[in-house]
Amino acid sequence: MENLLFSQSDVADPFTMYRRHLLDQPVAWDEANRIWAVYRHADCKRLLQSEAAHIPALNPDSERQLGATARLVAGRLARLANPPSHAGFRQVLMRLFEQLRPPAVAGLLNELLGDAARVDWVDAVCTRLPLLAVLKGFGFAGGDIERLLPLGARLTQVMLPNKSPQQLADVDEVIDAVYPVVDRHLRSCSGLLVPEDDEETRAVLNANLIGMLIQSVDAGRGLLANVLLQAMRQAEAPARLDAAQWRAWVTETLRFDPPIHNTRRVLTEDMQIGGSLLRRGDTVLLVLAAANRDPAMFERPDEFDPRRAGNETHLAFGDGMHRCAARHFAEALAAEAMAALFAGYRVRLEEREIAYAPLVNARLVQKIMVEVERIQDDAREYCTVTVPLKS
Repeated sequence: MENLLFSQSDVADPFTMYRRHLLDQPVAWDEANRIWAVYRHADCKRLLQSEAAHIPALNPDSERQLGATARLVAGRLARLANPPSHAGFRQVLMRLFEQLRPPAVAGLLNELLGDAARVDWVDAVCTRLPLLAVLKGFGFAGGDIERLLPLGARLTQVMLPNKSPQQLADVDEVIDAVYPVVDRHLRSCSGLLVPEDDEETRAVLNANLIGMLIQSVDAGRGLLANVLLQAMRQAEAPARLDAAQWRAWVTETLRFDPPIHNTRRVLTEDMQIGGSLLRRGDTVLLVLAAANRDPAMFERPDEFDPRRAGNETHLAFGDGMHRCAARHFAEALAAEAMAALFAGYRVRLEEREIAYAPLVNARLVQKIMVEVERIQDDAREYCTVTVPLKS
């Protein structure tokens, strides 16, 4: 019996398996893990849009061991919420996005790269730039940014469904450090005024800004890494791309090589999917990376083609009520970062062998060593372009 759950670090090309399932077994049952896997675009989209397909709850035994502040944050994240509470949390999240201002990404990139001639793109840029852009975009003071930026990777442990005792302790410690900084800052934002006695709305605001920081570390890191890899692997000279073309490259990267490969749902009612009856209470693995290469949806799905019509219908950001609220911000951030990089630097990829983190749901590159040479102003052929961070 095939194991449909695997570590991305152990598989050279998961798309080979995805392709086979799309052709022969688009809805599959994994007996060992007691989980359904769904591969087709139409089936994944239907489940993403269904209110009967819920986000799985975090392990209650694990969550009960968290401290009060960490439990407050985990329990109010729109990303993890289901109806009926999700709608209210999502509304607060969108209020937050209204306050987010586009930072000067080219300047941030230059600051992160510094004068280094050789860098690990993942460590130097991917793990820092998205989080830095969100903090700058919300107007956090320099001292607060210095305090929060090193805590990004530790924050992501909030999302782990089953936390070890050490992880529980670390989550408590990092949330206790981050929460008061976020709370103090949001209280100073004139666009987010909340009555003093409305402690619940204040808690939801704080929790979901922390959620945005978490999302920027995980998904933002993966997107910036994968866009660079596609830029270096394709024949077209990336320095000649304009702003609109870079945005198209980012969109196609999300379809062709998304950082998040799958997500899970738990059914609250029976559903017929692809000729199979899935029962209430069943857990379903939605293989979004496979859906993004479904030949029923995309012509030549295994070719990287930024000019292909319909690439934007990918499911890398999900769909339905949990569709990623940061999708436009993330796409524009990656596009502007690439435009600034290739306009301001000569870039060479040192090695072709890429290692991935040992994760089931995400295919995250661990290291990308590149040589970077700053282009002097008098030798610059192409100007840095700016892509608006909202659309």
